[in-house]
Amino acid sequence: MKRLFAIAVIGMCAVANGAFAQLRVVTTSTDLASIAKEVGGNRVAVESLTTGNTDLHYAQARPDYIVKLNKADLFVSIGLELEAGWVPLLLNQSRNPKIHRGAPGYCVAYAGIDLAEKPTGEITRQMGDIHPYGNPHYWPDPINGIVIARNIKESMIKIDPAGKDEYEKNFHSFKDAAVKKTKELMALMSPHKGKEVVVYHTEFVYVLRRFGLSQGMMIEELPGVAPSPAHAKKVIEYIRARKVPLVLVSPWSNVSYAGKIAKEGGAKLLVLPIQTGSVPEAKTYLDMIDTSVRMLHKGLTQ
Repeated sequence: MKRLFAIAVIGMCAVANGAFAQLRVVTTSTDLASIAKEVGGNRVAVESLTTGNTDLHYAQARPDYIVKLNKADLFVSIGLELEAGWVPLLLNQSRNPKIHRGAPGYCVAYAGIDLAEKPTGEITRQMGDIHPYGNPHYWPDPINGIVIARNIKESMIKIDPAGKDEYEKNFHSFKDAAVKKTKELMALMSPHKGKEVVVYHTEFVYVLRRFGLSQGMMIEELPGVAPSPAHAKKVIEYIRARKVPLVLVSPWSNVSYAGKIAKEGGAKLLVLPIQTGSVPEAKTYLDMIDTSVRMLHKGLTQ
């Protein structure tokens, strides 16, 4: 009886000291969730609101998301208005001020990233779905993944300072793995440096820039705007004239239409899985990077 009492007291003390209180982290994407798991280790419980094949522009603000955010200690989103159609509503209805913008539990994942395609001058709806602060599809570049991990690590330390040593250790392990993977894939892609590809939507700019490729014409007439027949004809002519080898499209874009344009232009279609979990091979963030870049290499080699 005394022994059982002692065990119970020890258990109560452990809970009181926070030994079993995991940090609850909610992210908008599977990529952010994968990185947060790497950084947080056993001290965190991480959940993504979306799956790997979700178009993050147009995810639905489901009621169960509100429940998850209400219980979260840390919220991580891509930002740059990528999730503008659904995240602000969720945050407002979550009734959890500790994860609102500006609070310690709100992580700005893109802080410190060299953002591409920042528009200049006046922005109007006639320009399509323009992101005023820069292109938000920054995560497929593994060096940007390190910046994301650093931002998540700093946020975790703010709300769980007792875990600082573990978060720092895990971050440096992730950083070392990301640097190693980047060097490996850059060597793989070196024979293709300067090659041009056509894209459906401008969501590959960061991974192309990192691995030495050039983004040519876009199939969308304007960002987020489906192409007219006249514009599609221009893209086909562009592919033929410049002998563009690949047309890139994400799994959530109009794959069949992109395939038709690629075929008529004489290029190959490549559906690039640039989100963790979008294909079985992309179980983790670095798996996703490896899978996507090796697919690029294979497509440009054949």
